[in-house]
Amino acid sequence: MLSLNVLLLLIPLVFTESLIPTVKPRIHKDEQGRISFHIHDEPGNLIEVIVTTEVNRDVNIGKATLNKASNEWDYSTSHYQQIDVDQLRYMISYIFNSASIPQKTYQSTIQFNPGTAVQPAPHPLSRRGTVVFHDDFSGHTLDKNKWYHEITANGGGNGEFQVYTPEAANTFIRNGVLYLKPTLTSDKFGENFLQSGTLNLNAQWGSCTASWENGCLRHGSQHNIPPIMSSKIYSKATIRHGRVDVVAQIPKGDWLWPAIWMLPKGTNWKYGGWPRSGEIDIMESRGNVQLNSGGHPQGAAQVLSTIHLGTDAGGGHRQHGDAKLAPNGKTWADGFHTYSLDWTEDHIKMMIDNQPVLAWNTPSEGYFKHENLAGSNIWASGGKDAPYDTNFALLLNVAVGGDRGYFPDGWNNGANGAKPWKNYASTAMMDFWNHRQQWQKTWHGDDVAMKIRSVTMTQY
Repeated sequence: MLSLNVLLLLIPLVFTESLIPTVKPRIHKDEQGRISFHIHDEPGNLIEVIVTTEVNRDVNIGKATLNKASNEWDYSTSHYQQIDVDQLRYMISYIFNSASIPQKTYQSTIQFNPGTAVQPAPHPLSRRGTVVFHDDFSGHTLDKNKWYHEITANGGGNGEFQVYTPEAANTFIRNGVLYLKPTLTSDKFGENFLQSGTLNLNAQWGSCTASWENGCLRHGSQHNIPPIMSSKIYSKATIRHGRVDVVAQIPKGDWLWPAIWMLPKGTNWKYGGWPRSGEIDIMESRGNVQLNSGGHPQGAAQVLSTIHLGTDAGGGHRQHGDAKLAPNGKTWADGFHTYSLDWTEDHIKMMIDNQPVLAWNTPSEGYFKHENLAGSNIWASGGKDAPYDTNFALLLNVAVGGDRGYFPDGWNNGANGAKPWKNYASTAMMDFWNHRQQWQKTWHGDDVAMKIRSVTMTQY
């Protein structure tokens, strides 16, 4: 999160002007630390108002909603952890429905208790924030100027059981929410296709984005056509150090693997192929409701945040992560939550609803020495936090299964039945499909989709 001497400024790449509101916003803090804004609907046909707040290193970014009865835009933060620090810094970004009216911003500081609040320090220009990407999915289809599809059957390097497609059944928008939904391949091509068909991605969808591990061509006669179709999208925008906020509801259903994560931009990565150039997993989970290990929940009641790095995918691979459990009796799939990344050269922090999941500080000696890696330092030419010193794009996807260990063989899946395949087995994908009567009963309509309300990427 941001330090007290840094104010996160929403200064978009488009031309902006400062704004003095015709009526200053009404701001209230309740006893639980929640802060409510009531913002006057400025002339000029406002279509969106974004509010950024900071209290004692705790940052919120959110979109206000128009209250037509009061002619105000309303916004409330979540509970702040340290409510004894009574200084609030905020910025309001006003976005108008007219190309002739530039985006406008207003920023200020409020002290609810002047006697106890600390004073703001100067804000270095080097750490100001620029919103480089925002999507609230207000259109009817995915904005191709902001996103592009992964189209491949390569299994994501994990032997996963899906082919990523641009099909409308797998990626669609409804009522301002983006759905990334897995479906059965047989629903599209017929069940015999899995045994006797040919899946040529270039012929079917006009593109294949990753050819490794037979990613562009699969044959049913070889029992390697994925039985699931799903969605994986990349942001065209990238950041190098900054903040990401994704408001999403994760899916529920056995053997689903949703992820919100980041990889370096493009394919020609600065330090080489995975994991040499790093990976940041803001959120991963497992869709099973009953999955557990020794009684400890391992399914949708748990989210994971992880960083990956190393010199190779074998013994030179390193990872650091942590997990957060939902409140007792709940799962993270029960509703929408905000999954966030705060990334500087000094730290990588991941949060859910502003509550920490992983807080990782950059080692002072550098990652190569810290991880006790063999050979010469592959990051010697980089910055203090190499390999996390390059531009990363955001990825959103729902994978299914996999034979490389993300779903361990020994875990208990309760009354829904044991895992129907073995890791590293040559028949893993077909074993999963042949036992579909077991897991398909846990896949209920759109519950299997990851639903995303908004995405914001801010460059520090």
